Amino acid sequence: MKTLAKTFLAACALSAGVLSAAPALMAQETLRLGTSVGYPPFEYIDDKGAIAGFDIDVGNAICAYLNKTCTWENIDFAAIIPALKARKFDAVHASIAITDERRKQVDFTDVVYGSDSRLIARKDSGMTLDIEVLKTKRIGVEQGSTNDRHAKKFWAPQGIEIVTYADQDLAIADLITGRIDGFSATGLQVAVGFLAEERGQDFDFIGGPLEGAETEGAAIAVTRGNTALTEELNRGLAAIKANGTFDQLAAKYFPPSVDLNAK
Repeated sequence: MKTLAKTFLAACALSAGVLSAAPALMAQETLRLGTSVGYPPFEYIDDKGAIAGFDIDVGNAICAYLNKTCTWENIDFAAIIPALKARKFDAVHASIAITDERRKQVDFTDVVYGSDSRLIARKDSGMTLDIEVLKTKRIGVEQGSTNDRHAKKFWAPQGIEIVTYADQDLAIADLITGRIDGFSATGLQVAVGFLAEERGQDFDFIGGPLEGAETEGAAIAVTRGNTALTEELNRGLAAIKANGTFDQLAAKYFPPSVDLNAK
């Protein structure tokens, strides 16, 4: 499981309507944004080898509104917050769920879209959320995710075997081949990604949202204490939601039935 080293650049077009920015931010013409591919349609590598997806388009739209150029770099999800803390990036946008634990390490913008945690398994697996049933199963999670933390807090102490993966694609591959029995992930991502694909037709959510999986939604993470950048990103986010850009981008990736405001 190796971190993809290649850096992909995504240049944002300049916007005619530019927000007033703090002097320090105005001097910074380029914003370095980190992400973690493997979560289509939110983040993935397109057929031209470039980083693409809903989160990327949203980030680019915000940058364009702020009259900035944004560059994107891919990194394993488990390493994304440490990289932000080390100031490798100015911000990261990778379907990161807001949690109290993460708030201790980084700052967050306003919520970009809602999220919840769900368990996915084969439809005919007999899987339930009952602890006694789960004790006989192997459950996959992505390392460093809120689902990883939930599983280790609530399931592992009760004897449920938890298998961690560097990214979601690896976990799904093992779910399909039967190396794991279930996979805990963000419901919205899986609903419009894996479960909507042909390879996911034999799988479904098991039960409802997982209890105890605390998240306020997904947001852009910013280096702790960088209030100027956080405020500017919030203004850009609010602007693209108000002027219809956000909804236009959402329509490109999601069916009308998907509620991006649901937690």
